[in-house]
Amino acid sequence: MRPRGVAIKTLMRTEKICRQIEEAGCLMFSILMERLRATRTELFYVLDKLRQEGRVEAVNLGRVVLWCASRAAAEEVLSRLTEALKSLLCGRIKFATPKDALRLVAEDKEMRKLFTRHMPMRFNTATTQVIDALMAKAFGSPIKTSRGNVYHIHCDGKTLSGMKE
Repeated sequence: MRPRGVAIKTLMRTEKICRQIEEAGCLMFSILMERLRATRTELFYVLDKLRQEGRVEAVNLGRVVLWCASRAAAEEVLSRLTEALKSLLCGRIKFATPKDALRLVAEDKEMRKLFTRHMPMRFNTATTQVIDALMAKAFGSPIKTSRGNVYHIHCDGKTLSGMKE
């Protein structure tokens, strides 16, 4: 029996959202909007309600929120994406911006498939901020420039030249 005052459509949307998040582990808001064809207001209402009930977690990455099935799912998805990004960039370039990294992810078929499970592959602010947060986790603090954040790509304590840092 449905709670008084809650529309059947809202209950159905709630279950669809939970299923989508559980299958992927974590999703960006825009992916949920696309998949469910819901408005921002409808989606935010349901996500906020689910968060209050403890059925989903909101994980902040800069100014972007990933909606995750649990804190453990968030950590697992973020570490998988971070490692994938690190393996993609290591040995290819010495310095990279989040937009450079996003371009490389979009060009690599396997990486694109992995990343599009959780976020849209668009060159917009939200996606770039998620990539920026992943790069900060993988490579440490960025160098602030007029182009934005630039990361020194280093792998296992070595630079591209093979010299120890």
